[in-house]
Amino acid sequence: MRVRHYHLVLILGLLGLMQAQARADMLAPEPYLLVRSMRMLQDQVASGKPEALPMLNRVLAHVSRQFKEAKPEAWDKPANAYALFIYLLNGGNPDVVRGIIATLKPDQINPKLIAGSLAYADGDALRIVENFQELPPNLPAELNASIYLVTASQLASIDAITALKRLDYIRLNAPGTLLEEAALRRGLSIAAGLGEKDKLLYLSRNYLQRFERSPYSEDFYRQLVDALLKLKDKISEEEIKDLAVLAWPGARMPFYLRLARSSIVNGDLVRARFAAREAEELATALKADNTQARLYLAVSNVGSDETGEAGRILSSLPKDRLHGRDVNLLEAAMAMAGKITEQPRVTSAAMEPQTIPTPEIATQTPQKTRQPPAVDTEDAMITETRKKLDAIDAILGKAGK
Repeated sequence: MRVRHYHLVLILGLLGLMQAQARADMLAPEPYLLVRSMRMLQDQVASGKPEALPMLNRVLAHVSRQFKEAKPEAWDKPANAYALFIYLLNGGNPDVVRGIIATLKPDQINPKLIAGSLAYADGDALRIVENFQELPPNLPAELNASIYLVTASQLASIDAITALKRLDYIRLNAPGTLLEEAALRRGLSIAAGLGEKDKLLYLSRNYLQRFERSPYSEDFYRQLVDALLKLKDKISEEEIKDLAVLAWPGARMPFYLRLARSSIVNGDLVRARFAAREAEELATALKADNTQARLYLAVSNVGSDETGEAGRILSSLPKDRLHGRDVNLLEAAMAMAGKITEQPRVTSAAMEPQTIPTPEIATQTPQKTRQPPAVDTEDAMITETRKKLDAIDAILGKAGK
């Protein structure tokens, strides 16, 4: 009786384990569904939902665990196999993907897709382009878009026009996603490099109207400022203002400050003056600290007719309200302003005609009047200012634009 009872308990236990495993199998979603959930969360991050970003790392870790626990036959399904590479190209764990790839059948996945994806995981730019210069056929659109995004920067140095077209593909085929958000950001430098002002403005407007709350917007503004510096006077001040007004007020002032400082470092004092004035006006409107804006405006005026006033403003600025790099800029600009104002002025008396006799004919002909060599004080000032700007560049090391 006891033996029969023991076997009954054992059988019931085994049935319980089988049922639990069956429930676990039913609860474990397909890999492609896991990746779809991950991508949806990434898209919420791009739209600026604050609760999405902290969750993203946890979701990536969950997907990683589920992938490692998935049965080998799960990867026989093309949707799951392609999801593996979408996961890798969108922040997934390379070690997990490598382990799964090792179990795949030799003819199951295009070798270039494997090689290119692993090259991305290794940071091997050359092999990424070699394998993804032409995409394997019949890939899902989301995987194409992921490949286009991770190859855009490397391809831009070889074929910028094709790189920009690939980013356009992403915008058309993955609207509203993190892929599109990143494509808009990365397109700015490529468009500027091609001199395509209208394209740059178009991409910038799209970003500001739809992704300005993205946690990656800081990179957008950095890319935008770099692009504006590259295009220089091809983009007018009015066009810049039309762009800036699309940004929310909290981002507009930092944008102008970044543009002002970067313009100073690059020697474009006219653009720096414009951006600093806009930043100062915004500081007044927002009741914010205007020290940085006043610094950049004063620096942009050093070497002009307002050098004296600029020097007085610089000497009055509180250093404790500035970052270390701006303290360096302040001190360099003050030194430059001081040297310029100390330069001797050419007096009107010195400019009057002088009578210079010619000894050998002085007794035979009236004395002739000679004009002294023209002293071009404006050119001298510009030359001296340029030297001092170079000194500022040396101090700053062209860093921290």
